[in-house]
Amino acid sequence: MANIFQRILGQRETRTTPPVIPPRSTTQANPETALTLTAVARAVQILATPVSKMYLETYRFAGGISQKIENPIFVNRPSIDDTRRDLLYQLVVDLAMYGNAYLLKQFDSQGRIVQVFQLPAWATTVRYDETGTFKLFDYNNNTYTAERVEHLRLMPRSGYARGTSILESCAPDVRAALDLRDYQTNWFSSSGVPTGVIKSSRDLTAADAEAMTAAWHTKQATRQIAVLANGFDFQHVQLSPRDALMTEVASQSVQQIARMFGVPARLLLTGVDGSSDTYTNLQDENQVFYRHTLMAYTDVIAEALSNCLPRGTRVAFDSQSLFAADMESRFNMYATALAGEPFMTVDEVRERENL
Repeated sequence: MANIFQRILGQRETRTTPPVIPPRSTTQANPETALTLTAVARAVQILATPVSKMYLETYRFAGGISQKIENPIFVNRPSIDDTRRDLLYQLVVDLAMYGNAYLLKQFDSQGRIVQVFQLPAWATTVRYDETGTFKLFDYNNNTYTAERVEHLRLMPRSGYARGTSILESCAPDVRAALDLRDYQTNWFSSSGVPTGVIKSSRDLTAADAEAMTAAWHTKQATRQIAVLANGFDFQHVQLSPRDALMTEVASQSVQQIARMFGVPARLLLTGVDGSSDTYTNLQDENQVFYRHTLMAYTDVIAEALSNCLPRGTRVAFDSQSLFAADMESRFNMYATALAGEPFMTVDEVRERENL
């Protein structure tokens, strides 16, 4: 009799008939769908923001000495359309999402590069020529040689024309995160879990159960006070917010995305069991984040820009701003550097403080 009663209640449940587990999402795992995940979008932003804020400096190596020189025009202003900040930000985004980025060079009459334009990674294809020797780049019905295009690869692999995309190589993890997100979204609308159960202490016929269920839904549809006959009891079917939102699984998914991009979990507003936040730990974490994650981006970008300059000239990132100490520590350091036999000048100190 209980099975009959549950079957009838299931037929009256308006959200899904019969009760089913929410279907698996049909969303494909690719860079565009991955970016709809909050953790992925935030991780890419965390990668791109510090790189785009760093200054670029140009050095010339001559006579065994590396000298800092004035930046070429295209280093400070890559093109009419993009500022330095825009270009750096977009390069990191394409490298993080697609594993590749492309710079189209524009030359003047003397063969010097005066502008660089970024080609969208999602619309640019790479292939080898008929001999299998030279790379060719196809974009917008145009084909360019390697002389015109600087190809940046975050994770180069021998024998592959393109760099390996983090999101493509970790597609199963991305798909799992998408499934979890869509499952959470559909839980209350298509999970098959009824809003409540009416219990009876006596046996019911199918007609009696149907009549009681119909009366209950009629009262609830118009928000009237419900009256249950003797022997009947209504109980809500509820999940705690922790269970309904699958908090622990969602946290593990965010940690997996943080691990995938090499971003500290703390920056994605999640944590790792057993970890603690102190000033020293955070300073060390920033250092590790730069060395083992951000440098993968800054090195490939600096090398690409250096390839656009004459031989013996290179571009480098100034990462000092990422690790600036507090004001008191900096001033104590400057006092030491200027005292006794100084190894810094006042002008150098003012330059570091952007004065």
